[in-house]
Amino acid sequence: MRRSGIVVLLLSVLFCCSLSGCADFIKSEEMDKEVVNFIEALNEDDADRIFQSMYPDVVTREEFDESYEAVRKLWEKSDEYTTKLNSINTRKNYTQSGDFRICQAQYYVYTQAQDYTITFTYRSDDTGDGVYQFNLNVGAEPVLISGGFTTARENSAFQWGLLVFSVLSYFFIIATAVDILRKRPRLFGVWLAASLTFLAFWIQIVQIAPANIRVGGNVCWFVFSAFKMYSTGGGRCVFAIPVGAIVYWCLRRKLLSQKLMTPKR
Repeated sequence: MRRSGIVVLLLSVLFCCSLSGCADFIKSEEMDKEVVNFIEALNEDDADRIFQSMYPDVVTREEFDESYEAVRKLWEKSDEYTTKLNSINTRKNYTQSGDFRICQAQYYVYTQAQDYTITFTYRSDDTGDGVYQFNLNVGAEPVLISGGFTTARENSAFQWGLLVFSVLSYFFIIATAVDILRKRPRLFGVWLAASLTFLAFWIQIVQIAPANIRVGGNVCWFVFSAFKMYSTGGGRCVFAIPVGAIVYWCLRRKLLSQKLMTPKR
């Protein structure tokens, strides 16, 4: 495959990840079952069910009951809930005493009464498998209400305008990268990196009130223009300009003429 084809492929993959959200590709059926079992046991106030799912002999019953009591006080029963896997990390360890696998996952749980963050550490080895450690905290990442591709019906015309602008920006960057690789101006590697650069301006709305609005800007790569509103009543508006690609096209004729004037060795 030609070098230009590889770059276009990588840019396309990154573009698709930006559209869909890389976190959506994270899946774990094993940990999904554990968090559902944990929530249902909490709703039924069934401490025995949770204790039975623990890794063998990791804690005594007295130690578990003490931890469970603290969790039970935080949990408000809710038969309707949704979960979102925020992060997961799996590693395998090889030791003289035996091999074992550790999986740590963090979930956001949204109920009608409250939102929670649940963190699990799951261990499996020759001795057995089960929950090695768990933790529950009140509060979670807010739910996206509008402004994304997954909230199409709730998006306003302005929100869709920013999303369309983002899509066109990435197509513009891909076209710029292809042109740089084909024409190969002086310092084309630097221009290729520069073509991926955005100048982003953002407004953070902590609450719907003028006193809780923060404004800023920065230079970055692979940012996405959007105006997203969340269940907390806050939101974030980002307007990103592909400034690197724009500068390249403004200077393109001069760069190519300099290339022709440069003597070949």
